[in-house]
Amino acid sequence: MKPSKTLFAGIAIAVGAGLAAPTGADAQEEVVEYRQSLMQAFRMHMGGVGAAMSETAPMGHAVYHAEAFHGMAQALANAFPAGSEGGRALPEIWSDRDGFMDRVTDIQNATASLVSAAESGDAEAVGAAMQAVRGTCGSCHQNYRGPAG
Repeated sequence: MKPSKTLFAGIAIAVGAGLAAPTGADAQEEVVEYRQSLMQAFRMHMGGVGAAMSETAPMGHAVYHAEAFHGMAQALANAFPAGSEGGRALPEIWSDRDGFMDRVTDIQNATASLVSAAESGDAEAVGAAMQAVRGTCGSCHQNYRGPAG
């Protein structure tokens, strides 16, 4: 009996899907890399807010960085799905989910305040808002981030 074109097409699709779809370990690694990229972007945009508040940068640039930071803070809520352990993320992120999500909400609120401060153009308000953001980052890292290694 000669194999049908449908059988070959089905095998090709199954093999192709298997090659294209990441394995569980690969998917977990991709989530960890994504989270790490968020953290790098946070650092860059926090630095961007500070630099944009200097005399050499146009005032509106602080707002752009603050808005980007706030937008990425919104992404934190979904950046730690169950089963995505790895990197510096401690198991408490998943075992104390409510506490972790409270910290995520804190940084979302703090970055919203940073946007408002940047929009005001008041350097003191921006400085205070940046300190508040750093505090929320530090609070989360103390409880939910492991040492570099």
